[in-house]
Amino acid sequence: MCVLRTTLVALAACLAVHGSVRAQEEQEEEEVVEAAVLKAPSLRPDAHMHPPYPADGDGEPARVLLQITIDAGGRVREATVLSVDRERERAARFSELALQYVQGLTFEPATQDGEPVPAMVRFEVFFDPPDHEHVEAAAPHSPHHHEDAARTLDNEAAQGDASERSSVPFSATAVVAPNDISASAIDLTGQEMRLRPYISTGDLLNAAPGFFSIQHAGGGKANQYFLRGFDADHGTDVAFFVDGVPVNAVTHGHGQGYTDLHFVIPELIQRMEVRKGPYYGEYGDFATAGAVNLVLDSEKPHNSLSLGGGTYRTFRGLTILSPKTDRVKPLIAVEVFGTDGPFQNPEDLLRVNVFARTSFDLRGRTKLSLTGTAYINDWNASGQIPLREVQSGNLDRFGSIDPNEGGQSQRYSLYMSIDSPAKAGAAGKRSVGGEGLSLVGWVTHSRFALYSNFTFFANDPVDGDMIRQGDNRTTFGLRTKYGFVHRFDRVSLKSTFGANFRFDAIDNTLQDAPAREVTNSRADAEVGEGSVGVFAEEELSWKWLRLIGGLRFDYFGFNVDDRLEDTSTPGTKTSGERAQGIVLPKASLITQPVEPLELFFNFGRGFHSNDARGVVLGTNPVTPLTAALGWELGARVIAWERLELSAVFFWLKLDSELVWVGDEGTTEPNGETRRIGIETQFRLQIMPWLLADLDVTWVRAEFVNNPGNANAVALAPELLLSGGLTARDERTGLSGRLGVFYIADRPATEDRFLTAEGFVRVDASFGWDNERFGIQAQLLNLFNTRWRQAQFATTGRLPGEDSPADCPSGTRPVTEPDGAFVGCEDVHFTPGWPIHFQVLATVKF
Repeated sequence: MCVLRTTLVALAACLAVHGSVRAQEEQEEEEVVEAAVLKAPSLRPDAHMHPPYPADGDGEPARVLLQITIDAGGRVREATVLSVDRERERAARFSELALQYVQGLTFEPATQDGEPVPAMVRFEVFFDPPDHEHVEAAAPHSPHHHEDAARTLDNEAAQGDASERSSVPFSATAVVAPNDISASAIDLTGQEMRLRPYISTGDLLNAAPGFFSIQHAGGGKANQYFLRGFDADHGTDVAFFVDGVPVNAVTHGHGQGYTDLHFVIPELIQRMEVRKGPYYGEYGDFATAGAVNLVLDSEKPHNSLSLGGGTYRTFRGLTILSPKTDRVKPLIAVEVFGTDGPFQNPEDLLRVNVFARTSFDLRGRTKLSLTGTAYINDWNASGQIPLREVQSGNLDRFGSIDPNEGGQSQRYSLYMSIDSPAKAGAAGKRSVGGEGLSLVGWVTHSRFALYSNFTFFANDPVDGDMIRQGDNRTTFGLRTKYGFVHRFDRVSLKSTFGANFRFDAIDNTLQDAPAREVTNSRADAEVGEGSVGVFAEEELSWKWLRLIGGLRFDYFGFNVDDRLEDTSTPGTKTSGERAQGIVLPKASLITQPVEPLELFFNFGRGFHSNDARGVVLGTNPVTPLTAALGWELGARVIAWERLELSAVFFWLKLDSELVWVGDEGTTEPNGETRRIGIETQFRLQIMPWLLADLDVTWVRAEFVNNPGNANAVALAPELLLSGGLTARDERTGLSGRLGVFYIADRPATEDRFLTAEGFVRVDASFGWDNERFGIQAQLLNLFNTRWRQAQFATTGRLPGEDSPADCPSGTRPVTEPDGAFVGCEDVHFTPGWPIHFQVLATVKF
């Protein structure tokens, strides 16, 4: 058995028999790092797996360079292929075997002052054919680096036996990954997410503990997001990013923070970073309940063509091209998706996505990438139908009141990103490598038109109440972050600074449009909205203690030109300018009193911006920036290399809640709210190929200044539960998951008169994959549960409802102050899909 010894800049080891593993040295000659402060991971002595040479190989040695993430328990959490010395199908074959190999390895974790910490390393897998005569590898690229590494080996390594010293040397750069600052933070790999059933990217968000995402009003409208007791509508209180580019749309025609993720191709997601609460300095607008960043791939180990379909005339095609070149890495993907859904009024949805990225390796470890995306979507919708009509038998649950609902959406983007990891400091400065510099700049253009009828015939008893919401915008901006670490004896200080700039040029419209024919404009405004944010964080680490303090400042400017402004009536000003800034302190404390227990305390202030059209009103303007204040206590245990358990208690106060306005299909500010809740996460590796998970979230959400029985936050989820069994056998390529999701009943109105019904849904998926082919099958809603997706308490009026007496039991009549009948307040909902089947077959080349 080989023994692997490590230091920060070198891994020295051997593997006998047919497989030997290497890592590649990448530090430049001027980098000098003090030993005995930080050590990279090492293979544990009981590591027994060796990479098999494929039977269909070409008989020559092969090398695959990987980047692997190793957690503080020594487990491989993520592996990505960086390069392989083969082309086409052989490259894919060796890449897959290398990935399988490292997933089976266990490591002694990286240490900082003797304490285990997460790490990322460049790791090379070397394949020897069975009849190949082993030849000792050449010395590392930089001889003096190798000598420095040898001088920093511990005594045991220096005194190893001759067989170990004569074995194959190899070296690598080990980069300590940022530690989590809260027990609720989680990173999920794209591979892990895609083991769960999904139709679009929004479905993949459900892999995050405590997160619930649903689709409603047709498959082209943005998802509705639930997190930490927030019905965040389409993104008001959750900040979304893709590769660091913000997605939430400010002052959107349909709702503040509107976030449509349909432009993201699920197979391109490398990982999802979930950060809950307002404790992170780098996240500003909308990051009250939390923030989500989807990181996309820059290359794939092979080209592929996928075709599939399923029930309800669903079809999907996907092509991914990832040519292999030396320094330039192109990646192109095209997706086409369509479905009619189970509705009597077919969705007739057609979605097309195009993704193109070119990545460059510049001097040192700096990487530059240019990315372009194009997205178009066209669909019909059955809308949100009244529960009373379904219960009476007059309307099928998959029927429609207004068959003209639907919309069109387009989005085009171009962005550039630069990632330059920090170099180690010069000798004598007592510093080590830190985060370095990251920068992303973008420009996007989007066009959106949504036809909806929320109230049916309440406003127009003859032609109906259909409205058209329009939003056309161009957005450009820049986000950057720089970090470095200094050491003073046994104390390290990590400094992080960042800034962001964004400007949106927006055209908003709201029009009456019965049968999609525009008859009247209710709103027509040109909006310019800009923002600047800066933040600084300092992290002090000493043995088992970490202290983090941060400060963020954001400044927003709003300019609204209302084309329909009534200038003849005093006090009706709807155009104008306004600006406001906000200061956001952040603080965290993390300690590990005993292994393997970690304790966390987090505190922070966050905010979401409000619609510019309400901000500049002459009378009763809304506050430009709504502040949130939150804290949480958390504990996490990672034990026996098989168990992960965390529990969090959190508290959050929001100065003003945005609530649903049915007749306009948007939201408006209401009173101050408070949320308290508990989250638990559980993961158990039952067998090497079998994982069990269970996540439970309970939240109490209520208005602060509305005592009595009318203080519930409508539609706020109170109890969420998700769990399942996931199986994956790397040797056979088989995988599958059986999962369950539960959401409890929740109030649909502040006084709890109406209830949004909960449900239990079970889904299953199956996959098989090898070097040439793959197949993915999923059975959603396995037990054919009758469940509801979007649910709203809405006042609407149907034919024959002419007075309060016409409102059936279980609904509530609504009248004007003068007694005029408006309609019946009832639950309007979009039905969840019944049992349905999807399959996708893939050919790799």
